[in-house]
Amino acid sequence: MKTPQPKSNSEMLGSEIFCEAMAELGVDVIFGIPGGVLLPLYDKFKKYGHKVRHILPRQEQGGGFAADGYARVTGKVGIAIGTSGPGATNLMTSIANSMMDSVPVVYITGQVVEEMIGTDAFQETDVLGMSMPVVKHSYFISHAKDIVKTLKEAFYIAKTGRPGPVHIDISKDAWVTEARYIHETEVDLPGYNPIPEKCSDSEIKKLNSLLEKAKKPVLIAGHGVEISGAQSELKKFSEKHNIPVVSTLLGITAFPQNHALWLGLIGMHGEAVANLAAHNADLIISAGSRFDDRITGNLKSFTKNTNFVHIDIDISEIDKNITTDLPLPGDAKDILIRADKLLSSHKFENWWHAINEWKKKYGFLDFSLNPDNEKDFLSQPRIIKMISDATEGNAVIASDVGRNQMWTGRFYRFRKPNSYITSGGLGSMGYGVPSAMGAKLGKPDREVWAICGDGGFQMNMQELATIAENNIGIKIAIMEDASLGMVRQWQNLLFEGNLSETVIKNPDFKILASAFNIPAWNAESYEEAENAIKNARDEKGPALIAFKVDPNEHVFPMVPPNTPLGEQALNDNDLK
Repeated sequence: MKTPQPKSNSEMLGSEIFCEAMAELGVDVIFGIPGGVLLPLYDKFKKYGHKVRHILPRQEQGGGFAADGYARVTGKVGIAIGTSGPGATNLMTSIANSMMDSVPVVYITGQVVEEMIGTDAFQETDVLGMSMPVVKHSYFISHAKDIVKTLKEAFYIAKTGRPGPVHIDISKDAWVTEARYIHETEVDLPGYNPIPEKCSDSEIKKLNSLLEKAKKPVLIAGHGVEISGAQSELKKFSEKHNIPVVSTLLGITAFPQNHALWLGLIGMHGEAVANLAAHNADLIISAGSRFDDRITGNLKSFTKNTNFVHIDIDISEIDKNITTDLPLPGDAKDILIRADKLLSSHKFENWWHAINEWKKKYGFLDFSLNPDNEKDFLSQPRIIKMISDATEGNAVIASDVGRNQMWTGRFYRFRKPNSYITSGGLGSMGYGVPSAMGAKLGKPDREVWAICGDGGFQMNMQELATIAENNIGIKIAIMEDASLGMVRQWQNLLFEGNLSETVIKNPDFKILASAFNIPAWNAESYEEAENAIKNARDEKGPALIAFKVDPNEHVFPMVPPNTPLGEQALNDNDLK
């Protein structure tokens, strides 16, 4: 049903204009916490509750991560609000997270009245200056007349080109002044060109000569493929040229994981075969990946004797980390569609013979590189596989950061695009639970799991209250190893086992969940784990499982910093 539009010939308070604009922009949920300078706005939220739902997180960072998770799974713009001072600063980690992972979120912060700015007023903070390095754009509003235009521009900037966060700092004046509601039908931003000039067909045709010359090509599927909705085009391209595909962590659902051309995750904790293929490739074609250090390993080794083709909508990424032989700026979907029409097909049979030999030698997409220490503890990757099998790969998975994140990327078998959300570039612990909360609110018909380490879970476990209050039906899997697991692994392998401040004392997570009336189970055996997963899935509302897992089960392969991908460690002994 079309949202009724306010009359534009009558004046309204800025707080009312804001609520009307949110509804007109199609916003269905806002995550925010009230505070002094936001009270005029919150005074109107109940009046507009039938148009826009408001969710009260228990900390602004949780609300920001929830808005981020919501945006990732829906493709819509997420909204998070924080008051002046600490409310705004609490959002900073969420804002940086959205920037590094190209997520369209509009972050709104309250500010003191304009005449008091610069006087060190109560809760006055230069949050605009703080946020500028980690946003696509920033605004400051001090009058109601600027609200609609600014919001529409912010939404446009957040969504177009390479997506990202936009920050709007709004002084208290804007909520209490009056203005007419002006319907802004078009956004006019001279100088903002979100889509670079299309690369020409003749440029795309140059890829033919590189493919003709290549003997060992590899295609990297990055997050940009998912953002552009180019999954089917990528699949068609790889099949036409018979090129093996490796995935970045954020691009893990950009290519079918049951496909014969897929080699798995690349990088520091990627699949052994994927890393060897990239290390030995003479042509690497990247679609929507920025060649960050976690996938390249040692840059000199990564680029040696290799030609690079870079497809990216953000021209600032091209030639930033590596020298590109053929830059193809633009939208991945458009470029891959045109490439299908312009390029001849290829086979690379000898290359596939070498790859298949690596699969036999190193094991492929299984648990052969992980230690079995199941006498006293459960194995994290096996638990991930159990959740994957139970959900048939159809769930949305929000993982925290650490070993659970790497194993989820490797052993959950995703069947649908945009189904894995995690803090990739920023690597922020505490992301899992609140982002799952946002994802479930955005996709209420999808099954949503948060997979967390016990350390990351405790960084935002206050959101259990939000989940319980709103009956948000996510399932939480805590990998309980009483450790900051990934840091512990590095200490074990690279710092002679000096476990400095990585062993933690946990609460009883089952009792903690019961305090919020959330059904919960502890699992110390695989039989208990299987039953707990079934029971959690049977719950219509939220549920929590704490799995007692091995604190010394290390994620392998492991490519230590500044090490070539081809010199990956496959077990503990390789690092001694």
